[in-house]
Amino acid sequence: MSIPDAEQRRRALDPAQSFIVQAPAGSGKTELLIQRYLTLLGVVDQPEAIVAITFTKKATSEMRQRVVKALRDAAGPQPKKDHERLTWELARAVKARSEALGWDLYENAGRLRIRTIDSLCASLVRQMPWLSRLGAPPNIVEDARELCAEAAQQTIELLESERWSEPVAALLVHLDNDFQKLQGLLADMLARRDQWLRHVAGPIDASGARAALESALENVITESVERARALLPDNLIAELVSVVAAAGANLLAAGRPGAAVRCDGMVELPDSRDLNAWLGIVETLLIKTDDAWRKTVTVATGFPPKSKALKQRWIELMNGLGDDEPLRLALGELRHLPDARFAEKQWQALAALLELLPVAVAQLKVTFQQRGEADYTEIAMAAQQALGETDQPTDLALCLDYRIQHLLVDEFQDTSVSQFSLLEKLTAGWQPGNGRTIFAVGDPMQSIYRFREAEVGLFLKAGRDGIGGIPLEPVRLSANFRSDKGIVDWVNETFPSVLPADEEITTGAIPFCASVSMKPEGPRPAVTLHPFIGRDDAAEAKRVVDVIREARERGSKVAILVRARSHLTRIIPALRDAGMHFRAVEIDSLADQPLIRDLTSLTRALLHPCDRTAWLSILRAPWCGLTLEDLHTVVGAEPRAAVWNLIREGANEAKLGLDARCRLARVRTVLETALRQRPASLRAQVEGA
Repeated sequence: MSIPDAEQRRRALDPAQSFIVQAPAGSGKTELLIQRYLTLLGVVDQPEAIVAITFTKKATSEMRQRVVKALRDAAGPQPKKDHERLTWELARAVKARSEALGWDLYENAGRLRIRTIDSLCASLVRQMPWLSRLGAPPNIVEDARELCAEAAQQTIELLESERWSEPVAALLVHLDNDFQKLQGLLADMLARRDQWLRHVAGPIDASGARAALESALENVITESVERARALLPDNLIAELVSVVAAAGANLLAAGRPGAAVRCDGMVELPDSRDLNAWLGIVETLLIKTDDAWRKTVTVATGFPPKSKALKQRWIELMNGLGDDEPLRLALGELRHLPDARFAEKQWQALAALLELLPVAVAQLKVTFQQRGEADYTEIAMAAQQALGETDQPTDLALCLDYRIQHLLVDEFQDTSVSQFSLLEKLTAGWQPGNGRTIFAVGDPMQSIYRFREAEVGLFLKAGRDGIGGIPLEPVRLSANFRSDKGIVDWVNETFPSVLPADEEITTGAIPFCASVSMKPEGPRPAVTLHPFIGRDDAAEAKRVVDVIREARERGSKVAILVRARSHLTRIIPALRDAGMHFRAVEIDSLADQPLIRDLTSLTRALLHPCDRTAWLSILRAPWCGLTLEDLHTVVGAEPRAAVWNLIREGANEAKLGLDARCRLARVRTVLETALRQRPASLRAQVEGA
């Protein structure tokens, strides 16, 4: 079968051009990256001139391994498959160049500059400790929550002085004088400082900041209103205005509250400055529960029983709107827009935050310096500082500009604003046609890192405007080498109605792009839905077991995916009852592990000799292993006595068998030692036991 996007793939290997490649799931994105990397290795003078950036260590390791494997396979026979043969040919060209220029890539794969973006930032900081303002390279901590909490606490203590009491007081009033909550909020903000610090850096003019923020709110409202207005059918606008205005007049005349009251006297669609009138339109068309289309209208929405003609006009209007899902979503979004102006109390809290946050960031830097540690966010910001600005590059930026000729970026859809800025600084001064290229690849339909400020709109922006001064030629892959035809066809039929119809940079709206399966059609049906309307966990678990049983009869492997552990509450017991063995990945809570339960019981027992349940658990746990009959023999006759006293005094021990007496004697010796360690630390007590 011919590959539908073969020409696009060939085009993306042109070493003189820059590209942004949209590569859907299963499209062979990694192999295209490898081929591009090998192509560039075949034309550069030094392998270090190519920098490939990924977002995870796993992806970095996989890419490096595949490049090295391709170079080693180049010494073997020519593969038969077209895509493998192309990789082989490119690798042979690299092998010849490596030998001619003495690169010795087989023995020195470290010359291949394939790294995570965090690793790249750390490298930049190490090269310029003064420019980065970090000095000696700190230890990088994966989880800096403890450091952020410490900095937040020190910030509050610092600002409790007379000079800074006003912002702290304003925030405490806002938070009902809850110091712990204020500390927690500050710590959370510090952990995400790369997302907001650029907005509060430098001197802050309170009135100017308020105007800028309220202007941003107005822009959000304007864009949302214009989006809804553009989706309304032109032939229904006049009737919509008339019906909603009449409903508003009825509400006003009856003295009833309702959003449509603001539409009384309306003769045309309101502009974005009159959001309340738009909310009246929304109220007339959608219900509040889930923003679904209204099925009926009542006196509460401006349609009293005597207005039958108006109701009929409303029905015909709703029939005309039909099931326009994009319009429904756009109208529903208007209900969730913020106010265009801050209330005075809101602004007081926000203004206090604007004063506090820069101080908290400075305090966090002090904490990092005192500990000799930093998180990846700090390293990334220091790297940007070391590079300078795009129009005023530092010596490091100029040096990198000289050394780096080609930049490859994987998973580009998950690039954040700060990371995009870093790429712009790395390529500052590059000009189209000077032999330097950018190759960005990803799939905006798979963007998953919005929570850490990844902006899928940047993928669209880069495709439209390029990165820095380098325009990127768009390439879209369509072949799917992973899934069979039935699955791909189902996805192609279903997802156009799920994803937006048009792309939009501001909101990150991404339309669906269809794929073509390179695999034959598998068993039909490829996708089967088993819907449950309403919640019935027991029936759902039974259905899951039945589906698995049918799949196993066909010899299929089975995976169960859930959004949260709580969704498996009935499914896991049902699987066990059916005798089905399974492997759970990150499912069972640590607290539910038998080992952790035993350690918890040991800790409680050491803390409180009279915790009867904990002490009985110790005797039942594997390190002692008394049977239930043995437990009853030891403590059953003394329901009010401390279990530890009974063990220590050997009460009823003579009634136990030899094995149980030996077990109890061993445990008694260990616990006596542990209890004598007081006042040692609890950790030392538990660990010693």
